[in-house]
Amino acid sequence: MAVDTGTEPHPAFIDLANLRQAGAGQPLPEGTCLYIQSGDPSDFDGYLAAAAGHAMAECTRQLTFAVVVPERRATSNRSEADLNAHDPEFSNQVMHTAGRLLQALCPSAFVVFGPLNQRNIIPQKFITHEPEKYAPVLGALRAASAGCVRWESVGSLARLVESKEVTSVMLDMLGAVGYLDSLAATCPSLGPKVKASGLPLAIMAGILAEAETTTLRMPGRDPRSTMNAIYHQPTMLLSLAQQHSLPLLFVTNNAANSILKFEDDKELVSGLGLQGTLKLIAECWYGPHLKGKYVPFDWVALVALLLVNRYPTMIRTERRQLWVGKADTSVLVLKLPGAADIEVARANLEGAVLWGEVDSVTHIDRSLLCHLARQLSERQAHC
Repeated sequence: MAVDTGTEPHPAFIDLANLRQAGAGQPLPEGTCLYIQSGDPSDFDGYLAAAAGHAMAECTRQLTFAVVVPERRATSNRSEADLNAHDPEFSNQVMHTAGRLLQALCPSAFVVFGPLNQRNIIPQKFITHEPEKYAPVLGALRAASAGCVRWESVGSLARLVESKEVTSVMLDMLGAVGYLDSLAATCPSLGPKVKASGLPLAIMAGILAEAETTTLRMPGRDPRSTMNAIYHQPTMLLSLAQQHSLPLLFVTNNAANSILKFEDDKELVSGLGLQGTLKLIAECWYGPHLKGKYVPFDWVALVALLLVNRYPTMIRTERRQLWVGKADTSVLVLKLPGAADIEVARANLEGAVLWGEVDSVTHIDRSLLCHLARQLSERQAHC
């Protein structure tokens, strides 16, 4: 696709967020569209994406926004050796923190308590959980956002999907997608309704076949696996996409790093023009381990989804083959058709089978991403 040269005016966020905007690509069908976001409420970019989803529902006629919060395997014991250890009581504190923040940013969203992740691969000594990290943010929230979180269940989400009023569904993979296992099993209309939206599934995962893996080396982790796919293998998502010929739009770590990397929280806050709660979250989440590599991955993926069929001159993509791990579907490798047979690619493709062809994002103008985030943050701060 052609890419923005910088001479074309950036669209306003409210126009990009309005999925029924006249003349901006394939319109949504009449009836309610349900956007189900795979939430990533541990990192700052997950909250930025959730705030955008809420704004999309406000800007788009008959759009309902739902965000599914996966329950991470969590324990307060920093010396716990078992990577998959899980303390339900402490996990409730983690989920409550995430729920409070989401209610503050997305007051009208359908916030779903998702299933427990299949696995964790990060040693507990390296994890700082939400109750500790986001305590300053919770302290600054208005009293109206205090108290119990209004959680919905995956069953309630299924009933919403199956309702006659909902004629189309948007899905993504900005976080773990374990909820799809039960949702797809109980919602025969899910695939057809996703197809009806006319939008691709934005996938924040995958690696490029020709690139050396740069993921954090951990015992039990295939270095080709990226975070969103690790916690819960995306087997059901891939099956649903294949069964209903749903287009996939990949944003790899390689792409996001080249498109929107910041040195630290000060540069990110300034570059994205963050205010209010989003600014506090970005500052609280930042740590020394992110110096020189603070990347809002989910923001890049969500903006790519909003641009690809509607503002095609502002995004560049390429067609690639998707190869999926035969024994572990968290291995998602993107190969250029006809690419040279090199050693790195052979190693990355080992044990993987060809799934089909997908689109992979290669470029979005950095100034556009910053411009849109600034307008979203201004909108949030004045709500």
